[in-house]
Amino acid sequence: MGLFLIYFTTMDTLLVIPFIKILQNLPSEYTSLILFGVCICTMLGLLRWFGAYGLYIYNIVAMLSANIQVLKGINLSFSPEPIALGTIVFSTTYLCSDVLNEHYGKNMAKQGVWFCFAAQLLMAILMIIAIGYPPLIAKTTPSAGTEHMLLAEEAISILFTPSPRILLASLISFVFTQLNSIWIYDYLKKITKNRIIWLRSIISTVFSSIVDTMLFSMLAWKILAPNPASFYVLFFTYVLWTLVTYGLVIILSSPIIYLSYYFKSKPKIDSAAYV
Repeated sequence: MGLFLIYFTTMDTLLVIPFIKILQNLPSEYTSLILFGVCICTMLGLLRWFGAYGLYIYNIVAMLSANIQVLKGINLSFSPEPIALGTIVFSTTYLCSDVLNEHYGKNMAKQGVWFCFAAQLLMAILMIIAIGYPPLIAKTTPSAGTEHMLLAEEAISILFTPSPRILLASLISFVFTQLNSIWIYDYLKKITKNRIIWLRSIISTVFSSIVDTMLFSMLAWKILAPNPASFYVLFFTYVLWTLVTYGLVIILSSPIIYLSYYFKSKPKIDSAAYV
């Protein structure tokens, strides 16, 4: 057991921490491209190995990750205000729904939305219960493990104590925009007779990103907020630069659906085995 602890501690020191420091020394735009690249490679890899199941996995993990990352702000050269980091990962969930819609149909894409909804709600419930345990009482000289637990407890409380208005705004905007995005993509797919993939992808994602940003911002920071933000702050802090980031991601995302045809494969999981 001691050898395993030494091994993982060494991994942190030699790999993880140096890698984080390298990223921190890069401009945020470069790190954002790396993040986006990891998202796309993961999505296509899961599609290749697990088919629709893999895309469900990606969508759920990306949505949960984005909800945590959104608490971290980043500075980009084109924005005078910090931008919520979760925008980059969250925008790929629309692309993932488009890939699901393209290869497996509208109903499978809708199912993916409800999986994400259930995962987000369950995550909130489980973490609320976890935070509900009595706090640790620090000893006069706590051990290294206990000291780490005390720090983690504070961090978990900050990250996962949900604001009911934020959770409600997030759930409403996510389900509404994702379902409408799927409907628009499917409608354009039919009227174009399965041609012009880039057009239906851009139109459905642009619509979704605008509506999601406006709806979430209005609900979270204006309608449901105890101290509503002014329209100036709402627009320039929460809407404008988020939409710019969405736009850049959409441009980069357009070729991915074409590329997904080379990664589509039969699912490695046999659903009949679970019946």
